[in-house]
Amino acid sequence: MRIAGPVLASSRLRRLAAVGLLAGLFLLQGCATPTDYRSWERGQPVYYVKGGDTLYSIAVANDLDWQRLARWNGISNPRHLKIGQRLRLSPPGGAAVSAGGGSAPAASRTPVKTASSAPKPGSSAPAASPVNWKWPLEGRVLHRFPEGAPAQKGVILAASIDTPVRAAAGGRVVYSGDGLPGYGNLVIVKHNAEWLSAYAYNKSLAVSEGEEVRRGQTIARVGARDHRKPERGGHLLFQIRRQGKPVDPERYLP
Repeated sequence: MRIAGPVLASSRLRRLAAVGLLAGLFLLQGCATPTDYRSWERGQPVYYVKGGDTLYSIAVANDLDWQRLARWNGISNPRHLKIGQRLRLSPPGGAAVSAGGGSAPAASRTPVKTASSAPKPGSSAPAASPVNWKWPLEGRVLHRFPEGAPAQKGVILAASIDTPVRAAAGGRVVYSGDGLPGYGNLVIVKHNAEWLSAYAYNKSLAVSEGEEVRRGQTIARVGARDHRKPERGGHLLFQIRRQGKPVDPERYLP
């Protein structure tokens, strides 16, 4: 009977150790890098940088101007991001902004026009822009940019798989990869501080981040929007963005 005291004490110690271990696990989980890279904190959207991200790709995925995104987060060099770094997606102390989800809508089955044909009905000439735009390829426009529809962020062109995708204007490649859900192999070209263009669904990429490209230079090859069903043909999602916001490419193309 004299050993009951030590046995009880030992049992209590084991229980305390187990509780401490569980508490430690919960603390570790709380400190881990989030797997949900976009979330909300105090009513404001935030994003946690993951491998392969650039400031430009994060801005495109969330329909933001990269310069504002840098300013909101005190980033002086857009190339200096760290995995797990927390980025606010709205102004400090400002109202929350709605961010895009990154997935593009399905293409319409009805061809509308050829990319190299006349401008959209009702328009007489391309809208004014400091960038000298050209079509990234010659193909049918399967899906136009509908005004006021947040899900559609560009035009979808039909072309044969492996067709060269050409830069719509000269500039610098600020993203080349497959890290944005819904875009597949993606190239983003920065033309100046205000204008970007994006090229998605590619089979392969021909340029790297930081590379300077010329207007008309091959930057990728057309791929299948659904890589599991290549028999449906090739598609290119082409976007023009002004200050981070998608605009109708057909307004600016010849």
